[in-house]
Amino acid sequence: MRKTLIVAAAEFGTLVRSKAFMVTLILMPVIMAASVFLMKTTRNATDTLERTFAFIDHSGIAAPVLKAAAEGLIVPPAKDAPPRFTPVEVSPKGRSIEALRIELSDRVRRQELFAFVEIPAEIVDPDSKSEIRYYSNHPSYAPLPEWLRTTVNYAVLAERFRAATVDPRLVARLTRVAPVSNLGLFERDAAGSVQAGAEVDPVRAVGVPAVMMVLMFIVVMASAPQLLNTVIEEKMSRISEVLIGSVSPSELMMGKLLGCAAMSLVLAAIYIAGGLVMGQTYGYADAVSARMAAWFLLFLLMAVLIFGAIFIAIGAACNDLKDSQSMMTPVMLFMMVPVLTWSAVLKAPDSTLSLALSLLPTATPFLMLLRIGLQPGPPLWQILLSVALMAVTTVVTVWAAGRIFRTGILMQGKSASVGEMIRWVKAG
Repeated sequence: MRKTLIVAAAEFGTLVRSKAFMVTLILMPVIMAASVFLMKTTRNATDTLERTFAFIDHSGIAAPVLKAAAEGLIVPPAKDAPPRFTPVEVSPKGRSIEALRIELSDRVRRQELFAFVEIPAEIVDPDSKSEIRYYSNHPSYAPLPEWLRTTVNYAVLAERFRAATVDPRLVARLTRVAPVSNLGLFERDAAGSVQAGAEVDPVRAVGVPAVMMVLMFIVVMASAPQLLNTVIEEKMSRISEVLIGSVSPSELMMGKLLGCAAMSLVLAAIYIAGGLVMGQTYGYADAVSARMAAWFLLFLLMAVLIFGAIFIAIGAACNDLKDSQSMMTPVMLFMMVPVLTWSAVLKAPDSTLSLALSLLPTATPFLMLLRIGLQPGPPLWQILLSVALMAVTTVVTVWAAGRIFRTGILMQGKSASVGEMIRWVKAG
C-alpha cells in the first residue's frame, strides 16, 4: 500500500504540473464564460440589415398593413414588427402571373430583392385553406416569414371581424390568454401553518443540475485520458521497466488511478469553489445542497476509476499514440452517450428511457446525477441500484485493466489487438 501511495503522489504531481491540467484549469472556464456571453450577445443582437421584399396582394387588404408595420406605425399582436423589412407592392393587373413570378425570381437571384410573397384573394374567407406563399433564396432565414405570418394574419383577422360586424378589440379582450405560473407544492411549517409554494427558479431547478453534470464531464475528460498518454510515454521510453523493478504492476496501476482520482478532485474543487463565489454574487450560494455535492463526488470518483482504468489498459496494450486511436474510438463513443442524451433526460427525468440511460454504467455518473438534481428526483431504490451497478462495473473494469496492464506494460514491438487483450484477461 505504501508503494501504491508513493506512485499516486508522483502521478498526481505529474498530472497537475502538466500543460493539459493548466489549460483545462484556466482556459475551460474562460471558454465556457465566453460561450455563454456569445450566446447571449448573438441572441439579443439586433439584425440591422435592411431586407427588401416584393409582395403581390391579390386580397387587397394586406398592403396597407404591411407598409404600416414596416414603418413601425402599427404593432401586430404577439410579435413586434422590426423596422428592417421594406415591402414593395407589385401589381398583377394586366400581367401574366407566371411571367411575374419568373421576373421576381430573377430579381431575387440578382439580389435586387431578398424574397417575394403572394397573398391569395381567398385568404379572407374563414373556410378557405389558402396559404401565404413565400419565395426566397434563403430558406434558413426565419424572421421574415414569421413577421409576414404575424402581420398578414393581423390584417386578415381584422377584415374577417369587420365582415362579421365583430369588434376586434372585444375579441382581443375575450381571447386573452391566461399565463401559467410554475410554483412549488404547498407544505406545513413547524407551527402547522400552510405555506404556499414559491415560484420555481429555473436556475435552481434546471440550471444547477445541468451545470454540475457538464462539470463532471469536463473533469473526467480532463483527467482520465491523460493516463493513456503517461502510460504510453513511460512504455516507449522504457521507464515502465524500471518502475516494474521497484513496484508490482498492480501497485503501479492503482497508484496511477489514485493519482488521477486525486487530480480530478482538485480540479472539481477549484471549479466548485469558483462557482460558489459566483453564486454568492448572484444569490445562489445555497443552490448546491450537501446531498448533491456528496453524490457528485461519489459519481465522479467512480467515473474516473472506470474510464481511467480503460485508458490505462489501452495505453499498456499499445506501443504509440497512433495505435491507440482505433481503440479509443468506441470508448469515446460511450463517453459521449450522456452528452447526446441529456436533453431527453432533462425533459422527462422520470421516463423509462431516462431510467434505462441512467443505469448504463458509462452514463450513470452523469445522467443519474442530473436526475438527482431535478425535482422531485428519482426514487431511492433507483439511486442505490445505479450505485451498485457502478460499483460492480468499477471493480470489474479495474480488475480486467489490471490483467491487461500486467501483460502489456512490458510488451514491445507491436500493439495488441482487442482479441489479445481479452485473452490476457481470461488467462490472468
